[in-house]
Amino acid sequence: MVIPTKSTQSTDDTKGILLFNDSQKLGIGDLSRYKITLDKKQLDGQGIYATELFIRIKNEESPLLRPVYITGPYAFYVDIRPHNYHEDERFDGEEEIAFCEDLKPDERFKKRIFLNEYSRVEGTDTYSWTIDIISQLAVLTHPKLEYSIRIATTRKKTKKGPKNSQPMKIRGVDIKLWDTTSLWDLPPKFPERPVHLVMMTHGIFSNIGCDMLYMKDKIEEITNSIDDSINPNVVVRGCIQNMGKSSYGVHYLGKKVALYIIELLENLNKKYKVDKISFIGHSLGGPTQSMAVHYLSVKRPDIFDPQSGIKPINFITLASPFIGVIGDFPLYVSMPLDFGALGLTGRDLNLKYTPLTSKDGLTIGDGPPPRKLIMEILPEPPALAVFERFIHRTLYANIVHDGIVPLRTAALLYLDWNSLAKVKKIQKKSVAALPTDSQSEFSSPTPTPTGTMSPSPNAQHDTATGEIPSEDLDKQAALKWALPQAFVHSNKVRKFKRGQVIESEEESTSGNGSSPSPAEQFKPPPEASTMLSALSVLTAPVPSQRYIKNPALRSDAVVHDKMYYPEELPPPHYEDRPLIKKVIYPNESINRIQERIARKWQLTMPWRKVLVKIKPDSHNNIVVRRRFVNLYGNVAILHMVQEHFGPEACEKYSQIQ
Repeated sequence: MVIPTKSTQSTDDTKGILLFNDSQKLGIGDLSRYKITLDKKQLDGQGIYATELFIRIKNEESPLLRPVYITGPYAFYVDIRPHNYHEDERFDGEEEIAFCEDLKPDERFKKRIFLNEYSRVEGTDTYSWTIDIISQLAVLTHPKLEYSIRIATTRKKTKKGPKNSQPMKIRGVDIKLWDTTSLWDLPPKFPERPVHLVMMTHGIFSNIGCDMLYMKDKIEEITNSIDDSINPNVVVRGCIQNMGKSSYGVHYLGKKVALYIIELLENLNKKYKVDKISFIGHSLGGPTQSMAVHYLSVKRPDIFDPQSGIKPINFITLASPFIGVIGDFPLYVSMPLDFGALGLTGRDLNLKYTPLTSKDGLTIGDGPPPRKLIMEILPEPPALAVFERFIHRTLYANIVHDGIVPLRTAALLYLDWNSLAKVKKIQKKSVAALPTDSQSEFSSPTPTPTGTMSPSPNAQHDTATGEIPSEDLDKQAALKWALPQAFVHSNKVRKFKRGQVIESEEESTSGNGSSPSPAEQFKPPPEASTMLSALSVLTAPVPSQRYIKNPALRSDAVVHDKMYYPEELPPPHYEDRPLIKKVIYPNESINRIQERIARKWQLTMPWRKVLVKIKPDSHNNIVVRRRFVNLYGNVAILHMVQEHFGPEACEKYSQIQ
């Protein structure tokens, strides 16, 4: 919508012109997006020869709220982007890309923007910028934070005062506002064609409106540019009813998402025809969307009916705890979860059964539901048949720096650890063989956008197990955990070796045809600190302007991208174990449950597993929770969008009948 401005005349234009004055209140998951468009030709015709504009954004809340973080934070994230800035392209403008990661109560964010080649819309006389103002509230749902924004031709006019508070109505100045609802309710590009619904699900202490916005923008950006003949015609939606309810349990959250999907499909089908659906979940959103699929398969099997229902396309997770977190969390974290520190959700993730809770939508029929953990029920029939029908099942996991959802649970326990170590060894030998000047050249990271050669998600199983894409030598830091470690506890090594997939005979030998020594076969990754990962949300480094402007300087990378097939699973380790071992080893039952869950997810269907190396805090970065603060994770989003919504993928979807 166009923001109205009052038609007034300035009595002193020599001091500048106030072009825009607005204030809004935002709650949890709320944002405002302004698009400023100036027609310089029209401005010049009115005697307004502007070459720059001044913007002032103020957090109008009381400064007494600054130290309050438990129920807040009562702050805003703000960024201002010129028309020709793009995260994946080099930006040569000298001006900085303006953003404020934490606009605290009573603080002001003042910036100057320029009418130049970087803000000019190509082939026109218009200049454009986009401003995002995002609420940082994360826990409580009732507070509303107020901000004000003023745009003027001089800095003085942006200041508040009784004489200059009314903006002038100027021809050639157009400022539009989208709120959360309008941004998350955009129509498909082609209303008359079948629609591909993309459902996003947020994680713990998170929300759809703000935290999944960047991913939504990127999906819409790439799909809107795809040729009309194969355009997927997507609409992106997310359930907002789970905001502030992270402790309610996986069953409750997933059921809410399922009921939202049922209502959403009914409403969309009144205007369009939804024939495809994709799911993308971050962190707890992975189990939550799994529960939603399970609930729908039980209560509304017609939705996924193979003949008349919608077609499941993508099932994607990013840093999601498929097998819980108890095996990787320290005791001082796991014990409070048992006692309700995070409500039912904490017990679910800690693999504890909770009686006297709702079992609605877990099983077909009227009989009593099995006494199983919710995390174990998710991949069971009838939902299993739906999961098997997804064209792509892809998980993204942080290889380092994620103590919230560790690698083992995010990657479904089984990985080709040995091949990852071999890649590291080959890289070290290659670098050692280079002249000194060449080594220094390789030490400057210039990665490709995805960092690795990606396999086709629909490729035939014609590649030997353990063969992974070639790595750029500059990414050796990403696999630093493969370096020889003199002191590694044997239990830690065994824990990861049990998750090693079966290698072919060719893979299990080294380059000279001999089998690697036991010391060379496996080096476990370092375990990220849960406490440090939680603190990194507040202390993580902010990307520099050079990092933001030049993708070639970014060292974040995809370091492993491989299809894993059921036949590669090793035999179950904890099946039919002697009673004495069950008594001796205190974690025997937990390990057995985690193994059972992981195998249920992988016994009948292949998975694409993508490991990324990004900087702290990697758990939030992997979804780029805030456009510039978390830009380190752009490599994961770029990979996900290109591989699942790019031209090649969309051409394949267009052939599905």
